[in-house]
Amino acid sequence: MFGSVEKKIEKINALAEKKKVDPILKFATGKDAALRAAAAKALGTISVDESYNQLVIMTRDPEVSVRKAAVLALGEIGRKAGADHVRHVMANETDAELIKICQTAISKIVNSDVR
Repeated sequence: MFGSVEKKIEKINALAEKKKVDPILKFATGKDAALRAAAAKALGTISVDESYNQLVIMTRDPEVSVRKAAVLALGEIGRKAGADHVRHVMANETDAELIKICQTAISKIVNSDVR
């Protein structure tokens, strides 16, 4: 089993380079938090509705690492509506690092040219 998570993360990154959203979405809803976080990061590189919608869902993930990756990815996509979701996370979050990540993401979104 050792190395299988790393190999799957490599696969997720390769799928992101090819802009293959559907296979990444399968990882985004899986059991492994590391793979969900990697999927969130990958989805942040593909600015389509499916990516955005899944990232919004992932901001409510029970694992803080996944929430962090989802918030960062929403910042990368830069869609204005994403700021509301990030603000919601920030208002309900206790993890100090994630709160800082939320602030960074909101700044990126506010300064983005994406509608």
